Amino acid sequence: MKHQRTSGPKNYAGPLSVHTSIPVSSLNVRSPIQTFLKNSASYRTPDAASSTVVGVNVASSYVSKEARRAVFEVAQEQVPDADAPLVSGQLPSWLRGALLLNGCGDYRGMQHLFDGYACLTRIHLDGSTGRVTAGQRFLASDAYGSFRRTGRMKYREFQTPLTADGPMGRAMAVLDNMAALMSKGRAFTDNASVSLVPLPDNRLLALSEARTASYIVNPTTLDTVQQVEYGDNIPGDLTTAHPKQAPDGSIVNFSRSLPFGGFHVFRQDPISLQRKQIAFIRDRNPLAPCWVHDMAITTSHLVVLEQPLFFNMGSLVLGYSRPFAFMDWNPEAGTRVHVIALDGSGVVTHTAPPLFTFHFVNAFERPCGSGTGAEICVDFCVYDDPEVINDLSLDRLNAFPGKDISPSFLRRLSIPLLNASGRPVGPSSLAAPAPLLKDESTYGNFAEFPAFNPRFRGKPYRYAYGTAAVRPTNMGNALARHDLELGTSTLWHEPGALPAEPIFVPRPGAASEDDGVLLATVALADGRSALVVLDGATLWEHARVAIPFAVPYRFHGAFVAGGRS
Repeated sequence: MKHQRTSGPKNYAGPLSVHTSIPVSSLNVRSPIQTFLKNSASYRTPDAASSTVVGVNVASSYVSKEARRAVFEVAQEQVPDADAPLVSGQLPSWLRGALLLNGCGDYRGMQHLFDGYACLTRIHLDGSTGRVTAGQRFLASDAYGSFRRTGRMKYREFQTPLTADGPMGRAMAVLDNMAALMSKGRAFTDNASVSLVPLPDNRLLALSEARTASYIVNPTTLDTVQQVEYGDNIPGDLTTAHPKQAPDGSIVNFSRSLPFGGFHVFRQDPISLQRKQIAFIRDRNPLAPCWVHDMAITTSHLVVLEQPLFFNMGSLVLGYSRPFAFMDWNPEAGTRVHVIALDGSGVVTHTAPPLFTFHFVNAFERPCGSGTGAEICVDFCVYDDPEVINDLSLDRLNAFPGKDISPSFLRRLSIPLLNASGRPVGPSSLAAPAPLLKDESTYGNFAEFPAFNPRFRGKPYRYAYGTAAVRPTNMGNALARHDLELGTSTLWHEPGALPAEPIFVPRPGAASEDDGVLLATVALADGRSALVVLDGATLWEHARVAIPFAVPYRFHGAFVAGGRS
């Protein structure tokens, strides 16, 4: 069963409920379950006291054990691509290209969702013929190659430290790690398991948060072509896996030199990958840098939020645990908000209340509401604290049914840019980010993996998409469409299933912002994998494709138009 939900009155009927705010009779239910539901004693008509579906015969909102097993088991490689049958609906005739996804495919010996070895998935869709093919392949990193040969980790991953045989083995591992840090060698993993960035000349850039975790990949074959090495003088052992594209097509990112360093913000040529530093921001604590996973870009500025989640260097080197992986949460330090001019003309640093975030939606510049001056609006997924990091440990994710996942909210941070005289505004104390939607419970008080129409990057926009929650659940188990103008949300949810990050593909020649489709892989309740093609304006399902292998947990990806199947 699957349904779309729009914001409105809320109904609750216990832990086995499928929460809905529209009458059950209007749900789009796949046959033969539709007949069963209508004849079930647990079905209540809209005339009943409550229109909520209840009863033990209805699947709960928890992700099934089979779906969890599918996304966390060792991934199957599929080379060359195999046919993926269309099992329902029809692909839009204009949809032609490859959905390319990155994430982890082998969690053996690992502790956290962010730890597994990179595995790439490719799904090619041809709407003109209706043919779909799919392939999957592990990234040929040094970290994964060493594990395949020896069965042991060569580098620490996000939460999993290196294993060692006894005290002497642990001491040797620590000394090796310290020596690598001091020599700027390979102290960090090259496991590029987070994102994929399309580059010119039919190339992909696979990334994670270490400088060495950067690989060129062939988007057609998923071959690992080469590791990216930088010969410039920009220091830094760490970076982000979320580079941004500037209006001129250049890539904007930063590297981190630590300890006793900071943010080296640079622009990067998308063809040569040569980098040029445009700003440097010193860490506020030279011995404990803050963890920054993502950032936001407008047409002329980069915004970096330095949240008060601090590296514990002893934990990072020695391998002992801290409250949040290798990090400490110090909310009294507040948040620093850096606004960096893309032309290299300067940085303004504001302060804001403490918050935690993984991902940003979009950012843009506009006149202030007062009609004087200008401001930057930054939209992102906000948590009160970083407890979600612990929620994403493999122990918690595999617990069934598990503890409810921490809430997160779609919020907007307003940053003054120019005053009434048109002059830049200096450092200021910012208000906490404000809600973007009227009723945050309509998306389950959970917003992650945000997406939007890429034609509106850095510009005012109306629609955002992402994962959401139908609670109770310990995972994001729904997809959402958020109308930021009306302040409403619509959900797509299939009980027992686990959808991945959605990617919006605009229709060529579209006049409206939401004219396009949303693509997302889904681990189904029975453990099989599918691709759903949802309408960008309604979230109704255009088509469903059966993937002939289990697609593991996916983080981020991209759609590349055209190409061969």
